[in-house]
Amino acid sequence: MASPSSHNKNKENPVNSIAKYAGLGTQIIAGLLITLYLGKKMDTYFTWHNRAAWILPSLFILFTLVMVVRDTQKKK
Repeated sequence: MASPSSHNKNKENPVNSIAKYAGLGTQIIAGLLITLYLGKKMDTYFTWHNRAAWILPSLFILFTLVMVVRDTQKKK
């Protein structure tokens, strides 16, 4: 007979699920703030008129979306 704990291996604890998504959200916000700050600094240094402040966060969002899709795809 299987132990009761072996039935719960496939189910994820709701607290762990919330913590995982909270951590992902925090990483995204921190990454956007950092890339926005670096973009502003690059714009003032090179006098690009807010080009880097748009490009760097956009690249970060694109890269993050690709990584999330790649991580959540089912393995064959």
